[in-house]
Amino acid sequence: MKINYKRLLWDIFILLYSALFFYNCLRPYENWFFSYIYTMVLIIWLCKEYYLKNLFFQPTYFPNESHNYLLRGLFALFFYSAFVFGIITIVWWHRYRIINSSILPILGIILLCYGIYLREKSFRMDEKDTQTILKFYISIGFIIFSMAFGYDSYFVFIYALCIGLPLIILQMQYYTRKLKSI
Repeated sequence: MKINYKRLLWDIFILLYSALFFYNCLRPYENWFFSYIYTMVLIIWLCKEYYLKNLFFQPTYFPNESHNYLLRGLFALFFYSAFVFGIITIVWWHRYRIINSSILPILGIILLCYGIYLREKSFRMDEKDTQTILKFYISIGFIIFSMAFGYDSYFVFIYALCIGLPLIILQMQYYTRKLKSI
């Protein structure tokens, strides 16, 4: 495997910057540590996906021209805004924290790691069928709901339930139809 030095340098910069930024951002608040760990695990995974040129929210076994760019854009907007809302919950919206303890962020880390594991496992499957697509989007579901727990946020949970879950279902239906037309 050839090393892409530009992407590697960018990832290193993002990791170092994020580690410092989110440490300074979250540290002054109560029960911040495991939400910080959650944030760094999420960023490390996103950097890995960027380095490998994967869009984490769509299956890579379809050619680029077969993706629905509207759904793709809406999901990206949802995901990154949920990340921001999670950080905002800790910093400004304290009343939207679910229990304000370290229990839920630890659960969020576990769900995030499990979602990443399922996602990677779905890419290694030899058969590209509706079950593979289902497993892929179940893994994305684990990842988006892990944010609600990782940031201990009612708001992110409701946001993921009302916006993220329907977007996942729409994408899953879209790729299932695409697979049947191949």
